[in-house]
Amino acid sequence: MKTALLSTAVPNPDSGSGASITLALIAAALRDRGHEVGVCPVVYPEYVTPDGADHERQVEIASSLGYEVEPVVSDAWRERPVDRGVGARLRRAWRPEPDELYPQLHDAEAVRAAVERLSPDAVFVYGFTALAASTGVGLPRFAATSDPPHESLRGRTLRRWRERPNPLRIAREAVSLQAALRAYPRLAAELLRECEAVGAFGRHHAESLRRAGVPCGYYRTPIGDPGPPVTPPANERPRLLLIGHLRGTATLDGLRVFRAMLPHLERTLGPDGFEARVVGGYDPPAELQPLLRHPAVRFAGFVEDVDADFRAADVLVVPVSIRLGVRVRVLTGFSHGSCIVTHEANAYGIPELAHGRNALLGSSPAELAAQVVRAVREPELAGRLRRGARETYERFFTPALAGAALGETLEQIAGVRPREAAR
Repeated sequence: MKTALLSTAVPNPDSGSGASITLALIAAALRDRGHEVGVCPVVYPEYVTPDGADHERQVEIASSLGYEVEPVVSDAWRERPVDRGVGARLRRAWRPEPDELYPQLHDAEAVRAAVERLSPDAVFVYGFTALAASTGVGLPRFAATSDPPHESLRGRTLRRWRERPNPLRIAREAVSLQAALRAYPRLAAELLRECEAVGAFGRHHAESLRRAGVPCGYYRTPIGDPGPPVTPPANERPRLLLIGHLRGTATLDGLRVFRAMLPHLERTLGPDGFEARVVGGYDPPAELQPLLRHPAVRFAGFVEDVDADFRAADVLVVPVSIRLGVRVRVLTGFSHGSCIVTHEANAYGIPELAHGRNALLGSSPAELAAQVVRAVREPELAGRLRRGARETYERFFTPALAGAALGETLEQIAGVRPREAAR
């Protein structure tokens, strides 16, 4: 069976970008299942991944992985004539047009032609922006949704308001924000209903779409196997690992929470009683400087061998407090058999998280800090959590298991029987 992956990310397991890593994992799992995988990435010339690759280099990397690649350079952000009259501006503020929400609708014709050149039996559409770009595709589509764009918009806007408070501008932007927050889910549901199958990688997102009347299944993200877990080295001080690129809404939220955890950790472990290693690409924004100047914090930036950081950490700390998508860093921690402390918000997207069995959960900076202290001071507990994490990975998230569900759905909508799919 021939499957095309359509996304605004390009498969690259070492990019440091969650979307690129996830897409690479999905592509590899489908190929292992016997699919002939082609890739149609909608690329942006101005976008550089955390590892420093521009769009041309990203395409080169995907090709080097053995995939046929038909890239489309997005036309989404090209400046177009806009009616700037008062009436038109008020209408847009109150009810934005579809292409204002998803400029990728302008890429539909180019994407249709690129997908046809790949001649797949079915198309795996990853993410809402790729869904908008896929509206011209006439082949069976399996839309796998990721973070809803309106939630990211909400997070970015609120962060900007906190950083640069201006009551007049906030009042003006609030009207447009509320209109977008209403319009995004409505348009997304319309686009999803046109697809032959719909899935979500977060259980809470699948439930939300079902409440909106869109049949949607919960699918697990396939995670590559790094090999049998190893015991962390005897670090001079307990090492806490925080990972994620520094432009991500989730990562920035988690680092804000971790900054609030630091006083609690210092009181209990002492100012020299731990080391927090922050790993992730891009330059840190100004709001992170107070955190990164803390004596216990070490900023590593982008690293080539992230597996080494997982293996060396005493505790993987994922304090992201917003219910946004699925934290692949938690799933990767499962695969390494990491001792994980995470915010309970992440259990909404990852229902496999179980407090005391494969992770420790907390709902506030104080609670999360207390769980880190438990993980550091109770070796038996840490060992049990590590075993539970790896067992959770082997039960749910291996490429063979998680990839099978994705492959079966694609084969079903293409009308291909399993034996034929592996040819």
